[in-house]
Amino acid sequence: MKKLLFSLLAVGSLMMGSCTKTGPVGPQGPTGNANVIGEDPFTVASSSWQYTTNSSGNVATYYADFTDNNITADVAAYGLVEIYKLYPNGVGWTNLPDIDGVTTTVYNFGTGGFSITILTTDGTPPNPPGTVEFRAVIIPSSVRIANPTVNWKNYSEAMTALAKAGIKVSNK
Repeated sequence: MKKLLFSLLAVGSLMMGSCTKTGPVGPQGPTGNANVIGEDPFTVASSSWQYTTNSSGNVATYYADFTDNNITADVAAYGLVEIYKLYPNGVGWTNLPDIDGVTTTVYNFGTGGFSITILTTDGTPPNPPGTVEFRAVIIPSSVRIANPTVNWKNYSEAMTALAKAGIKVSNK
């Protein structure tokens, strides 16, 4: 009985060890956008900014909150959201955070939306921001990981990378 069991194990081992996987490699799948969202620019009117101070009244900010269902839990946890601000007069798009003198524009994001905040670096109340144009680019983790050399904070580089990947974004 032991000889039979040993013989079966030996034959089984030889058969399993001699199997190889052969066959043609399948075709390359289509290039897709992997759910990258280059949203159209949006304007925050001067009347849309909310003014607030902290509990001790010594830090003042203007802020605007936005709902964005494209920022999923996966994007919030593993992806990337970049917000760009448009400077008029040919200066162009710059990424946030942005410091212009003592005025700083920052943002944060989470599942379902983001907030843009304007404050000063010297603690004085910021001037009312007026009407400002912004743009959001939402990048899932798969795209960020597949493009490790892209500087997503550089608007031109990000748009070039997205275009090379076949992702159509509005350039309004």
